[in-house]
Formats: sequence, structure tokens, C-alpha cells
Amino acid sequence: MKAKRILGISLVAAGLVLSAFTGAANAADGVWIGPERLAAQDRATLVQAINVARRENPAAFDTLARLREDMPTLDAQKRGRYVPVAAILKGLGKDALLPMLNELAIEAKPRGDMSDDAWHAWRVGLVEAVGSLRDGRAAPVLFAIIDTTEMHTDLVRAAASALGKLGTDAAAQKLVALAKKEGPKQKGVLAGMGDCRRLVVAEALASTLLAHPDAETAILVARSLGDVGSAWAWKTPIIAASGEEAVVRATAARALVASYLRYEGDARVAITKAVLMVDHASTPDLAEAAKRGARPGDQAALDALVERFRNSPLRR
Repeated sequence: MKAKRILGISLVAAGLVLSAFTGAANAADGVWIGPERLAAQDRATLVQAINVARRENPAAFDTLARLREDMPTLDAQKRGRYVPVAAILKGLGKDALLPMLNELAIEAKPRGDMSDDAWHAWRVGLVEAVGSLRDGRAAPVLFAIIDTTEMHTDLVRAAASALGKLGTDAAAQKLVALAKKEGPKQKGVLAGMGDCRRLVVAEALASTLLAHPDAETAILVARSLGDVGSAWAWKTPIIAASGEEAVVRATAARALVASYLRYEGDARVAITKAVLMVDHASTPDLAEAAKRGARPGDQAALDALVERFRNSPLRR
């Protein structure tokens, strides 16, 4: 009798333990990460902020929920490959930040019958829209997202871009460290980190391009150098506040012009576009220096680059 009672107690205890594990497995997660991926204090602070926002502005949460419910319809009606979720979410303004962070990392409905393209668009669009707000409250979530095992290049690019837009020392250093790690995430990081317009990022991208990577990687890096040194972007006060414009744009221009003759085809086209985006005054001198010792055909190519540079709409 005593043995049966002990066995019964053991089974009850085991059931409670199993229930606890099942509950944890079924706990709500965001569409990118679960709340357990956040440090305890960061998680508590975020959850508290979300709860306050939900009480004070439930309409923002309802709007996001309706948009998610409409994703299958929007996906069926889309003109391109993906629904432009980020553009839609940006229209909601700053009030959408906490609802989006909740959806990304705390509590989101299951994917349900959302198609692969719709699900991809939703996840990418959310993180891109959060990044566009450049709000420091998103930092713990964005750092946790970039550390996930996600390998899809477009998703990694979106996460790197969003983190980079914070523009902090920590964000820049994190992206540089990830860009140096060979593996399936590397190209996504290289493709997105140009939105972190800091000197350490420009230097890392420049070093990567000057190391003469394969053409596919060179295209990604050239585009990111165009982003990091973008003359237009540096006119934005929040970006210019770092005080690094001159050295960042000069670094990008040097690497791009120095790499111009090393590539042909699509890679050279990408480098040309990046040179025009950076629009740095040193470009003609850099091209002239590159002509020394170059073959006549290459000298003509550099002359053509300078001609395009001088006729660029940015210089009018």
C-alpha cells in the first residue's frame, strides 16, 4: 500500500514537471525570438512598457493585429514578390514601436496559414520598420535578433540594417565582429551593415572590398559602402550628429575607386553606383592616382568613371 502511495505521488510529481515543460514549450513567442532570449532586466522593462502602451493606446496594437490578419489578402494582391510591409508600418509612426517589439520578441500569434512569402515579408517588414525608428528601446531586441541562428540572407540583412540604424558604438562593434566571421550569416551582415554610418563600419567594409573577394560578395560590400558613405544620408541631422561624415565618406571613396579596375560586369556597375552615391570630392584625384601604371583601356575606364561622377545629379 505504501509503495502504491509513493508511486502515485511520483506520478503526480512527474505530471506536474511534464506540465511545466509543456507550458514552457507552448509559451507565446515573437515572430523572430522568444522573450527568453532577452536578459531578465531587459525583458522585464520591455514587458512593462508594452503593458503600459497597451492600456494607454490599444488602437496601435489593434492596427498591427489587423494588418497581420490582412497579410494573406495583401499577399494574394501584391504586385512584386513581397508585400511592402515596412512601408505600411512606417506610416503608423512611433506609436507602433512597442506593438512591433511585442510582435517580434514577446507574444505573437502562430504563423497559421500564412504563405512562405507572406511570412517572410511580415518578419522582414517588422524588423525593418523598427529599425527605421532609430529608437534605443529597441536595442535589446535587435541585438538578440542578430544573434539568432537565422541564416536566410535577406532576413539577416534586415536585422543587420535595423541594428545598424541605432548608430551606437555597441551596434557598430557588433556588426563589425559578425562581418569578420565566415559562415552563412556573413553575407547578410555585410549587405545590411552599411546603414550603420560609423567609421569602424566603413573601415571594415573597405578592408573587405580591398581584400578582393568574389564578385558576389564585392557587389554586396560595394552597395554597403555606398550606403555608409551616402552623401544624401549624411545630410540627415541624426546621422551627421556622430561627426564622422568626412572620414567615413573619404574611407568609402578610397576603397571603391581602388577596387574599380579589379572587377568587371555587375561588380563594376555596383562599384560605380556606390562611387556616385558617396559623391566625395576626392574621387577625381583618386581616379587619377589609379591611372598611374594602368593599361590604356583601364585608364579610359577611369576617365569614364570621373565623367559620370562630374555629371552626377548630386553634383548639380
